Amino acid sequence: MVDLVQFVLRCSYYYGRLIGVINFEIDLETGEPRLTRRATLWAIAINVLTFSLVPLLISSRVWQVFLVNANSLHQYVFLVMIFFRVSCVIVTVLSRWWQRQRLVRLLRSYRRLTQMQPHVVRLWRRGVIAKGIISFSVESIHIFLGVYGVRDMLTPTIALSVFLIYLIISWMNIILAQYFFSLLNVHGHYLLMNEELRRIVAETHLLELLDHSKSLRQLKYCALADRLDSVALLQSQLQSLVRRLTQIFGPQTLCIYITFNGTLISGAYYAFSAIRYSVDIDWTSAQTILTICGAILYMTDSHLTYSITSYVEIVYKEMSKIISQYPTFAQDVDRRLITAFENLKMQLVSNPQKLSVMGLYNLERATVLGIFSSVISHSLILIQYDIKHYTAS
Repeated sequence: MVDLVQFVLRCSYYYGRLIGVINFEIDLETGEPRLTRRATLWAIAINVLTFSLVPLLISSRVWQVFLVNANSLHQYVFLVMIFFRVSCVIVTVLSRWWQRQRLVRLLRSYRRLTQMQPHVVRLWRRGVIAKGIISFSVESIHIFLGVYGVRDMLTPTIALSVFLIYLIISWMNIILAQYFFSLLNVHGHYLLMNEELRRIVAETHLLELLDHSKSLRQLKYCALADRLDSVALLQSQLQSLVRRLTQIFGPQTLCIYITFNGTLISGAYYAFSAIRYSVDIDWTSAQTILTICGAILYMTDSHLTYSITSYVEIVYKEMSKIISQYPTFAQDVDRRLITAFENLKMQLVSNPQKLSVMGLYNLERATVLGIFSSVISHSLILIQYDIKHYTAS
């Protein structure tokens, strides 16, 4: 029977290798990442080929194929989007090469942590499969719409330009998927730690009720304290990995944030323009239906990716709530166990977990709300400017 999780992860890996965004190899049997000449040369070739096509993209004026009845504002918005996407991709690719060795070491650390807690793999299942299905659907629809849109005026230049546009989009999507899978791993480890903490608290309360000898009770308290120290050590290691993850993916996450904002703003504006200027839209045509489905799937994929940051935030706060229950223990609870709870609580307070993006902002619920607030306000500015300066035909 095919393991869907392994299948999705392998497809994501091979696709990333194919388009040159993953510039190292991973042994799929052991999960060990390594730097090889073959992976390096292939990634360099694809990266150089891609950037050499950028002037062709500008000179082809491919946006005129997709923007029917476009005015100057439409073309300006499209050019700005291309500029930001290409600039962000250049920064992202350079960051991938600059941080390559650190990324490989980070993956090795995640691998060792997963080997210590193999049960975490079962907690990935739903997230990995959902991400794989939605991302594949979005990519497929984008490719189909791109080819379908230029079917009547397809030339080698137009074909290469369309290929470059979707290659750039795919690069950002693969990097976002890698960040998602990393946070999904973090989320799974916190779930396991919280389960262990609940068991420790429950067993401590149970010891208060059982009639054990003092020496036996002290032994059990010491065993619980040792387990709690193991949780604290694991949390410290995980916190270190999260900090390294945010440092490595900082420039890439910022670029993705910029392109995501720009995509939503331009998408909202073009949707308004399509209704305003193209009164003869066939809402039952396959192209229109696929366009709507593609937009819905893109929003779903974006929500899935950004929601993992909220889930990590929730389980981290849940850990603090569980630890704060230690004052409810009986007075005769061993002091070593109380000290272990106090140390873990102090560890969380003194070094709180933050998914920082280059120190500019943190990925949390408030950030997501700010994104949509920005999208709405900037979309309205474009729409109002269009209504004021351009006349619908």
